Amino acid sequence: MLDKVFRNETLFIGKLFSIHFKLIEVSDLVDDHQWLLSAKMISIIGVLLSLCATVIAATLYDVFVHRKRLNKEREKFTFDSNNAIALNNGIDEKCETNYEKPGRPESGQQNRISQHLLCFSFLTNIEEIFKPEKGDDNLRVFYGLKTLTIAWIILGHALTYAFHILSNKWLVYIETEELLMQVISNFTFSVDAFFFMSGFLLSYTFLKERRKYQGIPPIAKRMNEFFQRIVKRYIRLTPAYFVVILIAILNFTWHHHVSALLPIEHPNTKCSKYWWTNILYINNFYRWDELCLTWSWYLPNDMQFFVFGSFLLTLSITHYNIAVGIGIVTLVSSIGSLVYTGYTLNYQPTFDKQYKTLTYLYIRPWCRIPPYLIGMATCHLLTKWNYKLHLSKKSLIVGWSLAILCNCSILLGVTKKNISLGLSVLYLALSRTGWALGIAWLVVACTTNHGGIVNKILSLDIFVPLSKLTYGAYLVNCIITLSLHSLDNYSLFMHHTIFSYTAITMIICSFTAAIVLSATVEMPFISLVRLYNNPPRMK
Repeated sequence: MLDKVFRNETLFIGKLFSIHFKLIEVSDLVDDHQWLLSAKMISIIGVLLSLCATVIAATLYDVFVHRKRLNKEREKFTFDSNNAIALNNGIDEKCETNYEKPGRPESGQQNRISQHLLCFSFLTNIEEIFKPEKGDDNLRVFYGLKTLTIAWIILGHALTYAFHILSNKWLVYIETEELLMQVISNFTFSVDAFFFMSGFLLSYTFLKERRKYQGIPPIAKRMNEFFQRIVKRYIRLTPAYFVVILIAILNFTWHHHVSALLPIEHPNTKCSKYWWTNILYINNFYRWDELCLTWSWYLPNDMQFFVFGSFLLTLSITHYNIAVGIGIVTLVSSIGSLVYTGYTLNYQPTFDKQYKTLTYLYIRPWCRIPPYLIGMATCHLLTKWNYKLHLSKKSLIVGWSLAILCNCSILLGVTKKNISLGLSVLYLALSRTGWALGIAWLVVACTTNHGGIVNKILSLDIFVPLSKLTYGAYLVNCIITLSLHSLDNYSLFMHHTIFSYTAITMIICSFTAAIVLSATVEMPFISLVRLYNNPPRMK
């Protein structure tokens, strides 16, 4: 009936204001829970319950069996040490060291099943997340950089994934041209910071492993390490990713039956159809409106860059100049593709035009790889310099000034979005590369003891555990945003106070949910990989 009314344009308000209505969907908002009885939902619930049961069993075993056994061994160890002290007037250096810093002894009766089970202990994984990190002091800057960057991403998602329920969209469009609003409207540069960090850390890990070998390893060993690196990366990312997809299907199927507001995302249908593209990390080759969890476009790009970067690093062992040449050609080609595509699509950096060109200019790997390559190159330079760079005070001032000027002009420089096509294409092609160069200076300065107060802030201990939660926070933040807004019965009038409250709420909720996701899914599989790489010695 409504469809007929809209097609015949019988509504007076439509004639008065020349408005054309279209019926999108009709829902009675009655949830009889029959959808839970489908084979798909039963399978999803079964997988999630099995995971929960494993975590609970592992935690109970850890608390009531494993830790009690360790405590008994420590008590026995302390008793034996005290007897040794009593029998000897002195104590040798080795015994003294063991007495003051007793290690975590390994139970001789522990079998392989219990070792695997302990990987899923919620308590142990929580301790691992909040354990102080004893890594390279030069890289502590990445703790703060990762945490603040993911907070910026959540800030941007809090607006973009709530846009469909706003009653004042026109006002938001206008405010995107204000100077301070550029931090929100240009939040996508935060993702380029993550690409830079991923490229840097890939090179850092590779070069650190290379220092263990003398000479050039045989090709069979190099290929084995290449594929092992990719498999470890896949296992590191996929389990948590897959669980979030299952939760999204279950969650948004329920919202579909009870929500009065139509969501901008439809994971209940898109993920049911395209989930396999996410697991294979090829979903960035599909259209934006076909994506399962649209915000997950970053992960296939990161995985593909990881494979490509690993190939370049492996090639550089024997053909360094060729690897560098391929990297430079790739970077230049990426910039060229942005120029061509942006000109063809008549690109403008307006909010609505950016949304319409997401498929072709935002999620494709050949459009996003420059920051990753710049991150790899930055790590190579720092390794060559041995993380020591002697600069005069004047040179440091010039370096910091250029980096700040570069990134601020990219972030805040284009307030009036309706600029000429030539300037739009130039900004599109060079902005992300320029942003990565600014981040590169920040990392170079901080890792060579020239960061000053910036390095001290980014290296604060509070960022250590938070940085371990960035992956989980990235996966769940949009689900939380969409879910909370789907429970509303009316549209939202967005202004600065409401947005600030919403953004802070989303950041807190995202990191809280990330703790649970990391402790139950992400950390267990990381521990399993470590277990297979370094199996404990049985007594």
